[in-house]
Amino acid sequence: MHFNKRVYKSFLITLALVISIASLVKAQNPIVQTIYTADPAPMVYKDTLFLYTGHDEDKSTWFTMKDWHVYATTDMVNWTDRGVGLSLKNFSWATKDAWAGQTIERNGKFYWYVPVNAKNGGMSIGVAVSSSPTGPFKDVLDKPLISGGWGYIDPSVFIDDDGQAYLYWGNPHLYYVKLNKDMVSYDQNVGIVKVPLTDEAFKLRIHNAKNTFAWAQSINGLESHSVKNAADNKYYWYVSAVDKTTQQKVIGVAVGDRAIGPFKDVLGKPLIAEHTQDERLNPTIITDEDKQLWLTWGNSNLWQVKLNKDMTSYDAGINAVPADKKKWFTDKIAGTVNSTEKRFTTYEEGPWLYKRNKLYYLLYPAGGVPEHLAYSTGPSATGPWTYRDTIMDVIGKGGAFTNHPGLVDFKGKTYLFYHNGALPGGGGFTRSVCVDEAMFNADGTLGIIKPGAAGIEKAVRNLNPYMRVEAETIAWEQGIEIASADKAGIYVTDIDNGDYIKIRSVNFNKGAKLFQANIAALAGGSIEIRLDKPNGTLSGTCAIKPGTRAVDWQTASAKVTNITGLHDVYLVFKGVSGHLFNFNWWKFTGK
Repeated sequence: MHFNKRVYKSFLITLALVISIASLVKAQNPIVQTIYTADPAPMVYKDTLFLYTGHDEDKSTWFTMKDWHVYATTDMVNWTDRGVGLSLKNFSWATKDAWAGQTIERNGKFYWYVPVNAKNGGMSIGVAVSSSPTGPFKDVLDKPLISGGWGYIDPSVFIDDDGQAYLYWGNPHLYYVKLNKDMVSYDQNVGIVKVPLTDEAFKLRIHNAKNTFAWAQSINGLESHSVKNAADNKYYWYVSAVDKTTQQKVIGVAVGDRAIGPFKDVLGKPLIAEHTQDERLNPTIITDEDKQLWLTWGNSNLWQVKLNKDMTSYDAGINAVPADKKKWFTDKIAGTVNSTEKRFTTYEEGPWLYKRNKLYYLLYPAGGVPEHLAYSTGPSATGPWTYRDTIMDVIGKGGAFTNHPGLVDFKGKTYLFYHNGALPGGGGFTRSVCVDEAMFNADGTLGIIKPGAAGIEKAVRNLNPYMRVEAETIAWEQGIEIASADKAGIYVTDIDNGDYIKIRSVNFNKGAKLFQANIAALAGGSIEIRLDKPNGTLSGTCAIKPGTRAVDWQTASAKVTNITGLHDVYLVFKGVSGHLFNFNWWKFTGK
């Protein structure tokens, strides 16, 4: 990774002192350590799981992203870096923001849907096509597939069993289109569908909302306004409700420390109980030029009160908004933003559609911020949706304030991909992709997934060391980076003394006798072949002679002993100083 390698190694030493060496050896998450990756989108094609990720630039203080990367695995524990699969340069009409996308295969072609900032259209969704899952991908439209400005992000694609394809996206709203069979256009008759973000479908965002008011028979959380009072640094929640005693519509107010609660009812009764029988109350706080706060409500008729500084009482009674002031009031109401940014339910962004046993699962990052992961289910790919539960809580230590789900079946198991901020220098804008196994309950609901460093503990298949293995096939690494060149393709570079690569679940069967490594030497050095730990059994040492050019590839070899059966293999690099050599591939020869 481009962060300071000396700092990284110091971090690993410190980590090893805090947790046991054994625990460090078992670390599998994040699954990529050479760069910061985000917004994972897994896709299974034939015998391989391909993973498409965003790429957070080092030291970012915003979502600074310029390209997307591809990784591949056949065993779920070793990941082969397939390089940059797509970048902003592939879209002539794009300017910035290579954010979360997804790839899908149809009829032998691969379609990668991504959001980017267009030169003249704001956030837009483009599509690039390739005949290979790893590219090269080409923008076949030379224009956006869909444009809409801010919030048109996080496209997710799904093909149903009947062949109909859907593209979902959106923050804070949720949209979808029905893609045509060509996958690069959509049904114009149906058009862009805006999914209703109802309480039943996605759950009210306010914590414990329905238990806030003891006097309320029910509340309508979609008709509410959460606003911060700068005077006391508290949040005030004004919400339409039905009084259980009078059976009449009223407006309640509650106070809390966060925009999404939980809130406390400080009055023990409704704040407003007059002129509240309109079709839609929609209580809203607006501010005039004198910084006076007004509570307004109503639909056919518009009413207002002048709030006192405590924001839970009002002065001079309830009045209809005068005709000559109505436009000013309605304009202010239209331009008002909740403290929850108009997000009334938990849906935030990043939709992901998945199907199992005729039931459709819609996963999404849920709010507020920091995000957790939740899901809803429905009888079709377009719902209607019913909120189910949280599947991953907010990640505490080592987390990022965003998250992004990708759920996929592979080799008889189901896996949830997500991201955190656990690598050195990591955080909200420097994230890293992780994976854990997902489990279903007998009734089809998803169990809670607890993120952890261990990740996937058991491979779904063993790695064959007697065939060429790319050096960039990695379960865990320390210190190295990845590069590419026309002749060698993708290879491992920036190898210093003490760096290593870990490869998991390598099956040597009856034994190996020779190790080969394709390298381009610089200072030279050696590769120690160790088993099960970085300082485990030394089975052989492959000497690398010094060279003059980092592009002169040659194969070095060494005899190995005491390697039979199943092991994790550590290729530990040794040398004097500086970058020792570049590393392209390796293989063993059997007895």
